[in-house]
Amino acid sequence: MESIVLIGFMGAGKTTISKALAKTLNVQVVDMDDVLVERIGQPINDYFEEYGETSFRKHETTLLKEALKEESIIATGGGVILQKENQQVLSDKLVVYLKADANILVKRIREDQVNVRPLAIKNDDGDLKRLFFSREKLYEKLAKVVIDTTKKKPIEIVSEIIQQVGL
Repeated sequence: MESIVLIGFMGAGKTTISKALAKTLNVQVVDMDDVLVERIGQPINDYFEEYGETSFRKHETTLLKEALKEESIIATGGGVILQKENQQVLSDKLVVYLKADANILVKRIREDQVNVRPLAIKNDDGDLKRLFFSREKLYEKLAKVVIDTTKKKPIEIVSEIIQQVGL
């Protein structure tokens, strides 16, 4: 099995679904945000403040390339698709876009007390929606499979991914 790469906006369910999918398929999960926090030695929002987004994105690209070398389920950060290099790297991979309604995404982001997202801190709800819409076409372009997570439970999403990718 080749790696399955989950992409999508903040709050789409990448972390939750990657864990459930990896457990179901009995493969490892690479949650890029978790690994990056471990590598950079501080929360992502703190790193953004201190070193900027460009520096963070370089770490992200390095990790993406590393993660794709092993059989795994990869939960990417919402902005991984912004770098041209990452778009090239993902162009021939099994990429699943976890899509959700913009209003639902903002609601999930605001209600999440565990994951503090740098872009959610400094943007209001309207800004977050505009950010989502600015990325949406890229998510769709890179995806081999698109799954709408808006009204589905994780188990339903995992089943749909398995069915769509033919596992």
